[in-house]
Amino acid sequence: MLSLLSAGHRTATSTLARLCVGIVSALALTWLPMRHAHAQRHYEMIIPIAAGGSLDLMARAVSLAFSQQTGESVTPLNKVGAGTLLATRSVAQSTATDGRTLLFTGLPYTTLQYKKGGPAFDESRFKPVIYVGWQPTVLFIRSSIPANDMKSFLAWAKARPEGVTFASSGIGSSPHIAAEQFADMTGIKIVHVPMGGSSAFVPALAGGHVDAVFDAPATRTMVKEGYLKALMIGSDTPLADWKELPTSDQAGLPGFRSGTWYGVLVPAGTPDTTVSKLNTELNKSLTSQVVQSRAREFGITLSGGAPQAFNDLLKSEHERIGALVKTRGIVIP
Repeated sequence: MLSLLSAGHRTATSTLARLCVGIVSALALTWLPMRHAHAQRHYEMIIPIAAGGSLDLMARAVSLAFSQQTGESVTPLNKVGAGTLLATRSVAQSTATDGRTLLFTGLPYTTLQYKKGGPAFDESRFKPVIYVGWQPTVLFIRSSIPANDMKSFLAWAKARPEGVTFASSGIGSSPHIAAEQFADMTGIKIVHVPMGGSSAFVPALAGGHVDAVFDAPATRTMVKEGYLKALMIGSDTPLADWKELPTSDQAGLPGFRSGTWYGVLVPAGTPDTTVSKLNTELNKSLTSQVVQSRAREFGITLSGGAPQAFNDLLKSEHERIGALVKTRGIVIP
């Protein structure tokens, strides 16, 4: 009798053990695809410059807003090298088609198409997702120049046969393109002085080592402190929080436009349906408080809209930059 009970107990125990193993196995099989699906939700926002600039901080703001509204992880990743080329090429050469590798970039994307020897990358390897916005730049001059408006500055500049030194963050950068366009419209002679970004050229300008630069409105703090003068915003629209600064029209240069666009692109293999979904979510991101706040800080006019609107902007920027490169004989190494 005890033997039978013992055998029955062993059978029940064995059955229960097999049942537990089965349940655990089923849960594991269910969990694995869930874990895989969760891993798929990771996004990378590739940023082609070092951390700290307005492009970088805008990219991070958009990434944060996108993550908060979708609940999905977005990692801003700075890839710096060869100007913005390293990051741009890394996305161009990506075989990803899931829409989770994004490039947040600006004007250098366009100027790289006019490098000496031909385009630096194949633009057909990208699909535009969204035009984030436009950041106009301001013409700043050193405070020791005897000029307080455009008319007096141009008179001073034209009286200098050696030329006016304009700083920039590099050949083909937004400040450089703006300086060349300014010289083309006004007829003054300029000497281009490429430097290592605003952290280098703003102190150089304040110290009197260069004469002028086109930089983001945030450099206004140096004007308030008396180190620089601001002559105009490179736009026909005044800045909301700096309305006393003349627009290019008011300064006597109608049609002058300086600055940089910001936008998001993905590898060309990304399906249109995925691009459309990204566009919808990113349009929502642009309405978030964190993005709106950054935009105000940097004087950026947010745009948004459909991918085609961004594509149209890219085409118009190609025409503008291409014509300027040819007219001014700009060589982008």
